[in-house]
Amino acid sequence: MATKYPPYVNGYGNLSALFLEIRKASVPPKFTQDFLHTKLGLKSSTFRAMVPLLKKLGFLDQGNVPTEAYKKYRGSINNAKAVMMQQIKQSYSDLYASAEYAHKLKKEELVEKLRTLTGAGLDDKVIPAVAGTFMELCKLADFEGKPIEEKDEKAEKGKEIPATGEGAEKGTHKTKLGISYTINLNLPATTEIEVFNAIFKSLKEHIINED
Repeated sequence: MATKYPPYVNGYGNLSALFLEIRKASVPPKFTQDFLHTKLGLKSSTFRAMVPLLKKLGFLDQGNVPTEAYKKYRGSINNAKAVMMQQIKQSYSDLYASAEYAHKLKKEELVEKLRTLTGAGLDDKVIPAVAGTFMELCKLADFEGKPIEEKDEKAEKGKEIPATGEGAEKGTHKTKLGISYTINLNLPATTEIEVFNAIFKSLKEHIINED
């Protein structure tokens, strides 16, 4: 019976280049070898095995169409690392069931754990490639950071400015603004007390007592 291996490629040293180009390029209708060569500029034959790997990691569906994980990976760098962490844990679920903190294992420990899980012998040539692939992917992930960023509708609503005008609906909180100002008066040259009384009465009625 053939050994069932977790996702791997022999050229795992090129994984960082692949995912860097994925973040830079637009999302294709289908992720083909032609897209890999012409749009991403990854023309080496070692990248051919990357398409099946992207399927196993959940970045492409069986028809080579980019998944939601692929699209989210192209967001902020923090988002990209969170998405990668999520896909690694899903794709290497058996490994994580055996070792909760598999991403913290040293290479020798990881190889031994993979041999135990797969039943591979000491002379198996694939297991080191599986370990190398896993470790390179982990370098692109963040296992300690925040989860994938989603738009917080509550936070957005909290940014709305409350209504303060007469047309505001009932139940809407009103905020009253306080404004201070200085008034400079140029008084007429007169000794008539009635003139001053009229000026200050007008000030009181129209400005000082204004709501």
